[in-house]
Amino acid sequence: MQDKVVPHQWVRMVIGSAIVGFLTGLIMLAVKSLVHESEKKLLEADPWVIAAALMVGAVATVLIVRYLAARSPSTTDRYIDQFHGEDHPIEVGHAPGRLAASVTTGASGIPMGLEGPAVYAGSAIATWLKNRVRGLADIDLRSLMVAGAAAGVATVFKAPLAGAIFALEAPYRRNFAQSNVIPALVGSAVGYLTLIAVKGTEAEFPQSEVEIGIGYVFGAAAVGLVCGLAARAFAALIHRAEAYATREPALGRGLLAGGLLVAMFVVGRILTGENVAVTAGFNAAEWALDPSHSAFLLIAVLAVRVVATSTAVGGGMVGGLFVPLVAMGAIVGSLLADLASVEETALYVVIGSAAFLGSGYGTPLAAVAFVAEITGQPGFIIPGFVAVVAGQLVMSNRTVSPAQTQDEPHAAH
Repeated sequence: MQDKVVPHQWVRMVIGSAIVGFLTGLIMLAVKSLVHESEKKLLEADPWVIAAALMVGAVATVLIVRYLAARSPSTTDRYIDQFHGEDHPIEVGHAPGRLAASVTTGASGIPMGLEGPAVYAGSAIATWLKNRVRGLADIDLRSLMVAGAAAGVATVFKAPLAGAIFALEAPYRRNFAQSNVIPALVGSAVGYLTLIAVKGTEAEFPQSEVEIGIGYVFGAAAVGLVCGLAARAFAALIHRAEAYATREPALGRGLLAGGLLVAMFVVGRILTGENVAVTAGFNAAEWALDPSHSAFLLIAVLAVRVVATSTAVGGGMVGGLFVPLVAMGAIVGSLLADLASVEETALYVVIGSAAFLGSGYGTPLAAVAFVAEITGQPGFIIPGFVAVVAGQLVMSNRTVSPAQTQDEPHAAH
């Protein structure tokens, strides 16, 4: 249980959360702009440019991590470890190097997302402020870290509710950091407001409204079960990849990862004529919306994405799995829509994204909120809930993050 907080501490906690949210929003706005502008240009470039960018990006990332980030690409897991009071505090001095490595990862088209670096950046800012601002000295560090993590995710995805919930759900499997709701909401709101002051409020992955019938609820359950099983297998693969990343020398690992990423890019181009194997995955999710793709092609592209993302993790790239999970779920949803011969491919794509994300990260509420916010369609919430619950039934306690626990920790100061 957290210690009792007196009124003036509440005020300072709220103000501190707002400051952490603002600073995190500014930093992640800069990181997001750099990565997205590069991705946009990369997707329009010649194939040989993309292949070269993947190789250079992989090698540059492992070298940055090796010399500027304490040899560790860990981001979300560092937040979770510190949240639970592990004896490995966030090293503020390593944050610039790790964020730089996240830029070289994302900007070169390597299929990892930005929520991990965003969560880490928010945690580092929270730690730095607590250590230097006298008025925050007696505020629970976890509260400030949650505010930063929420702000980071809200800024990256224009999804303030999902950002707040993810920051609360991520440290646990099937549990919730209920004692930190206020700083999560404050940090997420301030980070989001910082973003929209510059970028506006347009949804990241807009979809047209779909009329939901009872039949779609049963379809959502089927999508959730399949996504849960697939996410369970993917989580096991990610754990093996992370173990590999700790054993092999940095440069050799970077060269091997770059070569495999180029190979997956080439295979994806041959299969589809598009760049489905590169970037975090929104482009792959958009590709999956096309109902004309055959089941074989969808399975092949899913395999390419799984191998590419696992390779990025095994190579020690710096990034998150949020959007890669969304992309895999979108492809699975499209596949099941094709097999069931239903017309509303978009609905199956969206609920597949929610189920795969919720199962893979063990964050069911954040997953549903995320797809509702990025699509701009709250009507997807009900089938999304059904799919996520079904996915959780078969996922058991496995997630892509081994740092998660099931218990509420004691307060960490």
